Amino acid sequence: MLVDTHCHLYLPEFKQDLDDTILRAKNSGISKIILPNIDSKSIDSMFNLYYSDTNLFSIAIGLHPRSVKEDYELELSKIFKHSINIIGIGEIGIDLYWDKTFLKEQQVVFDFQLNYACENNLPVIIHSRNSLKEVLDIVKLYLPKGLKGVFHCFPGNLQEAKQIINYGFYLGIGGILSYKKNNMLEVVENIDLEFILTETDSPYLSPVPYRGKRNEPSYMFEIVKLISSLKKIDYDDVANITKNNAIKLFNF
Repeated sequence: MLVDTHCHLYLPEFKQDLDDTILRAKNSGISKIILPNIDSKSIDSMFNLYYSDTNLFSIAIGLHPRSVKEDYELELSKIFKHSINIIGIGEIGIDLYWDKTFLKEQQVVFDFQLNYACENNLPVIIHSRNSLKEVLDIVKLYLPKGLKGVFHCFPGNLQEAKQIINYGFYLGIGGILSYKKNNMLEVVENIDLEFILTETDSPYLSPVPYRGKRNEPSYMFEIVKLISSLKKIDYDDVANITKNNAIKLFNF
């Protein structure tokens, strides 16, 4: 059975065929889908989806770095009043790809959410697009407090992957693995499966042969198949090991 540790299935992109998408996910072997939050606008739709099938779905709350603006304190207050039945804090971090205007605010928000995670013994789901160094510099300050989690859509090289593993974190591997000229091929080939989590980031980053189309959890099959091929490990073993990794981290 497969686990999609990062999926935004509550977004409008799935409004027209949500039930069919969920059915395809189950038929493809998906046994658990983790829904990380984006901001206060997405939290109600995320919880509604979670309550529609609490066996299939689990949820994390957090303020995505791209949603951090001048009103970040109000956003955090709206989000963190929804703290029941969560299994993690996410999607959180720093994003320097689109806009650096609110970098200081992103750092403040990241600190708040990391501290909340440590105080409540919850894993974090970290976003680090064009900001891996900045994120690692902050994360290491919280390691003595027991911080744990996953670097979603891991963006780095093999050396950075080893550093993250030494911090006790997992690497989230998704559709980018199937793209030409990416660091993930070397990373997956050289990192033990016990440090890898599988994810789709649906509706984004569809794996080949679906690249350019809306991503969905059923496409996890392509990611696990590629990991199996790269590591020369049976498909079912990859599925079981990565599933157990997710259970160990998120305790569902």
